[in-house]
Amino acid sequence: MPDIEHLFYCSIHRSAHSIGGGASGQKVPSAPKNVDLTQINASSVKVSWDPPDPVGDTVEILGYYVYKDLHVNGKNTNNMRKAVAIVDQNKHYAFINDLEPNSEYAIRVAAFNQYGDGEHSASKRIVTGGRPPSAPRPQSIRPIKEDKPVEATVEWLAPKHTYGLPILKYLIWYKPVELNHFERAELGATDLSYTLKNLHNGQEYELHIAAVNEIGMSENATEHFFTAAGLPDGEPLNIRYTIFKNHLTILWDPPLWLHRNGNITGYKVVFKSVHGRNAGQIIEKNVTSQSIVFEVDSKTSYNFKVAASTVKGQGPYSAILSINSNASNNVSPSMESPCYGTIYFMARILRGQIVA
Repeated sequence: MPDIEHLFYCSIHRSAHSIGGGASGQKVPSAPKNVDLTQINASSVKVSWDPPDPVGDTVEILGYYVYKDLHVNGKNTNNMRKAVAIVDQNKHYAFINDLEPNSEYAIRVAAFNQYGDGEHSASKRIVTGGRPPSAPRPQSIRPIKEDKPVEATVEWLAPKHTYGLPILKYLIWYKPVELNHFERAELGATDLSYTLKNLHNGQEYELHIAAVNEIGMSENATEHFFTAAGLPDGEPLNIRYTIFKNHLTILWDPPLWLHRNGNITGYKVVFKSVHGRNAGQIIEKNVTSQSIVFEVDSKTSYNFKVAASTVKGQGPYSAILSINSNASNNVSPSMESPCYGTIYFMARILRGQIVA
């Protein structure tokens, strides 16, 4: 039977916790000195140290490892792990980020050379500072009353991260996107819903919810929602006209924003001949623009009124505008503006409805 030569290789893994021993232990570095911790913020710490003293025939240091270990109720959780590797023998500081706020950590430093990790420094402990909670988690916004005054209920869940500190209260702000002023409400720590009152029909709203603890306020959870459209409860404004030859052009502005109750989808106009050969004739039209043109008789007077509509229906008519077309070739000023120059303006507003 032929001789067979077998070769075996054995490698030794040095644990991150080991201090070193035997011949190889004499060649790894001793523990770094004067480890110091400086808190940067609730989740970051600066670690600094002095290099270890040379021991025997210790070879040149290649760099450092910084370890962190989370403690819960003062006890080690045995989750020590390498947080930072510094591959620079002349750099004696490191930053550890992504720490849990309001938590206790033990920090250790070890130098390493070509033979492995050296002796760990003694643990230095630090309790990270508190931090505001994460944002609340909105769940729903549902209408509970769609006619004025409109109401809706918003519901949310508590913040996912409280960092070990109790929630003290919730803050809510809301407003129509068209306006600058916010309505504000302050709620208790256990409140997870709120009724939004005195909303306007047919508007887009923005809503912000924040949680507060003893450290401060969370980021806002922001939502947008729409209220149901309603009938306009205001009339078109600033009705004015121009007459050129036998063409009468009438223009107007939409109702005030607070009285529109939704997007204005069109207008209903009523135009009546008051005197002349067509006296009593009424023209009714639906238009989507804010103007209309009529052919008129220079010897006839007219009445005009207009109402705005949303998808819900028609709102109130404007006051009657009386037009005397004998003021031919003249241009009327705005009904909300003073008259200037020598133009003779014969339009007048009459309260009441047009009688057919």
